[in-house]
Amino acid sequence: MGCICIYLFVFVFYLVDAQKSTFKAAVYEHAVIIPTDKGPANRSTALKHMMKNIEIYKEQATKAGKQNVEIMVFPEYGIYGTMKISREGIASYLEYIPDPEENWNACQHPDKYEDTDIQRHISCLAKDTSMYLVVNFGDRQPCDIGEDPNCPKDGHYQFNTNVVYNPKGDLIAKYHKIQLYNEKHFDIPPVTKLVTFETPFGKFAVFTCFDILFKTPAVDVLKLDGVGNVVFPTAWMDALPLLAGIQFHSAFAAGAKVNLLAANINLPKYRFHGSGIYSPTGYKAFHYSESHGGKLLIADLPVVKTNAFTTKFQRPDIKIERSSASPGQFKSEVRHDPFMFVPIQNNKGNVSVCDGKLCCFLSYERVGSDSEYFAFGAFDGLHKSRVQPYYLKVCTLLKCKTANRTSCGDRNVKESLTNFTSIKLKGTFETRYVFPEVLLADNGLLKLSSGDFWTYADGTLESKNGFEHPVLSVSLLSRDYERDNGDVIDERDQGNKTNDGNCIYSNLFLITVVAIATFCIE
Repeated sequence: MGCICIYLFVFVFYLVDAQKSTFKAAVYEHAVIIPTDKGPANRSTALKHMMKNIEIYKEQATKAGKQNVEIMVFPEYGIYGTMKISREGIASYLEYIPDPEENWNACQHPDKYEDTDIQRHISCLAKDTSMYLVVNFGDRQPCDIGEDPNCPKDGHYQFNTNVVYNPKGDLIAKYHKIQLYNEKHFDIPPVTKLVTFETPFGKFAVFTCFDILFKTPAVDVLKLDGVGNVVFPTAWMDALPLLAGIQFHSAFAAGAKVNLLAANINLPKYRFHGSGIYSPTGYKAFHYSESHGGKLLIADLPVVKTNAFTTKFQRPDIKIERSSASPGQFKSEVRHDPFMFVPIQNNKGNVSVCDGKLCCFLSYERVGSDSEYFAFGAFDGLHKSRVQPYYLKVCTLLKCKTANRTSCGDRNVKESLTNFTSIKLKGTFETRYVFPEVLLADNGLLKLSSGDFWTYADGTLESKNGFEHPVLSVSLLSRDYERDNGDVIDERDQGNKTNDGNCIYSNLFLITVVAIATFCIE
C-alpha cells in the first residue's frame, strides 16, 4: 500500500508540473569589465580578463538560483567585454564550441576539447544552480580553405555566439549571430540556422541584438512550431525616440505575443543600458538607469506555447480618409528619416496624418504643461542604415525638444511633464509585424507602462485612462521585411544626429574605452 501511495504521489507531481502555468526567469544587465591592455592578448591574459566577468556571473547566478529561478540570460559581449578591433585581436578570447548534438557536458568532461576553460565554468555554473543558462561567447570553428569557398584566409571561422546549457550542465544549443553590426572581427555564418531549445516551461528561440530587426532570424524562428519565448543577449545602444532598448524590446514582445528575456550590457555613459523581462501583455520587470552598475532582474512569466506570427493573418479593416488629414503638416527628421507631422495643439482632439500609403489616426486627451510641444507623425519608407537598410512604417505621437518643429525627432528628449489621460492610436498597416511602443518619462529616466494601463489588438493601441507617468512617445512601429533594399547612407556624416542607432560605433567610445563590440540598432 505504501508503494502505491508513493507511485500516486510521483504521478500527481509530474502531472501538475507538466501543467504549470508560470516559470521564474532572470536577466542580468552586466557592467562589463573592459580590458586595459592594448593590442592582441595571449590566451593566458585573455583568460585572466574573462574570469573577472565570469566571477560576477557566478555571483549573480547563485543569487538567482537561491530564488528558484529556472532560466537566466546574460548579455552580448559580457564575457570579454571589449572590442578587439582586429580579427586577430579577439582570437585569444574565443573557444571551439562543439555541436550540441555531441551531448557534451564540459563540467563533467572538461578535457574532451582543448582550451575550453570558459565553457567549463559556464557548464558547472548551470549545474550548480540547476538553471538553464544563456550566455553570449565567441566560437572558433576550423575550416578548409581548399574545400570551403567561404573559409576565411586564416583557416577558421569566428562567430558571435549564444550558448545554452541545461540544469545538468549539458550544452543543448548554440546560435551564431546572423545580422552582424560592424563586427569585422566576426564572420557571417555561411549557413543560416534557426535555433530553438525545449524546456519543461516552453520552447525558446535564440537570437542576438541587431537580429531582432530582421525577418531572418527573428520572424522565421518564431514561425516554427511551439515557440512562445525568446532569449535575447544584446549590446544595445539606445536610439531614441523610437528604438531605445526597453522601448523596442517590450514592443517586440507585445507585437509578437511572446515572452522575451532581454539582457543588455551596462555602460550608460555611451547609451548602453536597458534590460527587461517582457510578456505578451507587458513588462514583468525592467531596468533603466543612468548609473553605471550591474542589475539582476527576476520575474514570473506565463507559460506561452505559441505566438502571433504562427496564426493566420487577417488585415485589420482600418480606413482613414486622406481628406481628413489635419492642417499644419510639416516634415522633420527622425533618425534621418523624413516623417510627416501634424502639431498637437489642443488638450483634446482627433488628428490624422499620412505618408506614402500609410495613414495614421490619433484620438487623445491630455493635461500638463502648455510649454511642451507634441507632434503626431507618419513615416512610410526605407531607413537607409549604413550597415543594412530596413523598411519601416511608423505612426508616432512624440514630444519635441522645443517648439521649433525641426526638433521633433531629436534623440536627446528624455523629460516630459505632459500626461495623456486617454489615447487611441491606429494606422493602415498591411502587415502583422506591428510593434506597439509606450515610452514614459520620470525625472529624466525612461519608463515603461504596465500592461494594466493600455492594450494592443488588431492594429490599435489604446489607453482609456492614461499612463503612470508623463508621455515621451506612443507609437506603432511596423516592419515591411519584403522591402528591405535601397541605397545606403553613411550616418557618420549626418552632423548632430549621428549614431542614432543601436550597434553604432562612437569614435569617442573607440578612443577612450577601446570600444564595446556590438552596438545594437540603428
